[in-house]
Amino acid sequence: TTTAAAQTQQPPLKINLHTITLDELEQFLISLKQPKYRAKQVMSWIRDKGITDVDQMTNLPKNLIQLLKEYTVAGSLELVEEKISTDGTRKRAYRLFDGQLIESVLMPYEDGRNTACISSQAGCAMGCVFCATGQMGFARQLTPEEIFEQVSIFASELKSQNDDRLTNVVMMGMGEPLANYRNVMSAIKRMNSDLGIGARKITVSTVGVVPNIRKLYQKHENEEDNVPQVRLAVSLHCATDEERTALLPANRRYGGLDELLTTVKEYIDVTKRRVTFEWALIENQNDTPDVARTLGRVLRRHNIRRDMVHINLIPLNPTGGFGSGRPSGKANVEAFVKVLEDEFSIKATPRMRRGIDIEAGCGQLKAVVKKKEEAAEQKRKESISAASAAVDELQSFMDQGRQQNPSPLVGVYEDDEDDEIEEVTSSLTTNINQDLRHGSIVNFDICETAVSLDDDEDDFLDPTYQTKDELDEAQRLINLVTNSFPTPPAAATATPQKSKKQQQKDQTQRLINIVANSFPPPPAAAAATPQTSKKQQQDQTKTTSITDEDAMREARRKRKKLLKNLKAIEKLREMESDGKILNEDAMREARRKRKKLLKNLKAIEKLREMESDGKILNEEQLTKIAKEEEWRAEVESLEHNLK
Repeated sequence: TTTAAAQTQQPPLKINLHTITLDELEQFLISLKQPKYRAKQVMSWIRDKGITDVDQMTNLPKNLIQLLKEYTVAGSLELVEEKISTDGTRKRAYRLFDGQLIESVLMPYEDGRNTACISSQAGCAMGCVFCATGQMGFARQLTPEEIFEQVSIFASELKSQNDDRLTNVVMMGMGEPLANYRNVMSAIKRMNSDLGIGARKITVSTVGVVPNIRKLYQKHENEEDNVPQVRLAVSLHCATDEERTALLPANRRYGGLDELLTTVKEYIDVTKRRVTFEWALIENQNDTPDVARTLGRVLRRHNIRRDMVHINLIPLNPTGGFGSGRPSGKANVEAFVKVLEDEFSIKATPRMRRGIDIEAGCGQLKAVVKKKEEAAEQKRKESISAASAAVDELQSFMDQGRQQNPSPLVGVYEDDEDDEIEEVTSSLTTNINQDLRHGSIVNFDICETAVSLDDDEDDFLDPTYQTKDELDEAQRLINLVTNSFPTPPAAATATPQKSKKQQQKDQTQRLINIVANSFPPPPAAAAATPQTSKKQQQDQTKTTSITDEDAMREARRKRKKLLKNLKAIEKLREMESDGKILNEDAMREARRKRKKLLKNLKAIEKLREMESDGKILNEEQLTKIAKEEEWRAEVESLEHNLK
């Protein structure tokens, strides 16, 4: 019963408009008693116009729109973070249904291409030491729908926002695509059929999973097992087994370089398609002319046609887990290319790093998101721990206080001499008749140590009853009563200044009078008192009401606030005369601008270091350097006005 109740509380599963096929959508709409042709209308909005918001599907009836809102959802990937680079690259981190994080990148090019870089796994088991994803480890395989949805989202957005289209897909995101072969190929078939992306525009990258590379060119009796004619890219990076195994541990697992290059040759011979070798240039490690010659000889030894391979030289994206590696300088890159082209006639192209300012390298944005989440979780745990410690400390303090200092009776002071108290108690007890009846006359004696309030005032204020703790408590009680019956302002201003001792005596006497007036006088005393008018009695007993006291307190508070505001206005006028920024929005904008300028200046310093190391700077970077003096002057001006 409990299980059944829990299941009824689960939200109903919704159909994903990004991943549903046309056939599935037709069957779904038929189950809702809707015409079958409506499926093509919905799919046209999604695929042709990039619209996934059903409210914008204007040719659908209202009842169908309501049903689609109830039973469908525009994607299952939760966007956690997005960064947009100055070069237009868009990097996203998505959270999957089980909390895993993956990344997708959209790279627009000036020639009109729009390339999506897609993840195939949550994490990666290949362990490449220079790759941020490889440093995270493997979590799980992505489903065909999760792979396809990454592509579908970019395709829809390009259609709806710019009336543009997604032209290329590279399976070079998180994970090893050929280690998730079946799901990746299923998603690629849908990219080709549902999104209209040509198979030759889709590239599958692999670290060298040899058995599944063979599947890309082998013919199968079952036509469904044959894969589209996708392009193949191999992450090579090194020309010897020893060096490659150190950087890519999977090299040994799949038979080393000889097995890999033999399989690549077979792929080229069967498919007649060119293969790309990815080569991440690491300064002084794999970017020297000698390494280039070793690579050329290895390819020649395996009889790989030089016109059927292309070396894609990619500057290293630095990661925290690979601190020893730095991107190669311009001189090393040019020397590497020259050796391959001049000595071996092998085409090599240096690629410009894209999205370097937004951690666009594989796994880098996920690492940033995870770091933020871990920091937030650590902060939450520390807050809970601190709160728990504070509660424990307070509880300990209260428990200790109860043991050492029992709760005092306010206004009652015990005599420290217990023997004297017992003596008084005994004296009173022995002088009271135990056979008391109503109307009996009781004989009693007055204890010699009793304090008489009728004696001289100095006896009541005897120093023996005035220890520091007693005086502090008495003063607190006097202040408490005094604040309940404040002196009218006029009387307060007319009263001459008195000594502190005299003020204490007056307050004590006033307290006694207030207590005494709370009890009616004896009949005899009342008879001896001259008759006073009702108005005089009201004047004598009248005190300031609570309403009056609240009004006075509010008036004092308001006056204090006004004086504070006037003083602040004087200071603001002085600042205004000095040219300072006073408007809060303007100050906020000035601080934001200063922060941005300082960041730019810091980036310029880094660019100068890169330039001194022989790196080639692009036009945008050179433009930034040219603005250095202008930005420094602007920072100085902002800092002066913000002081």
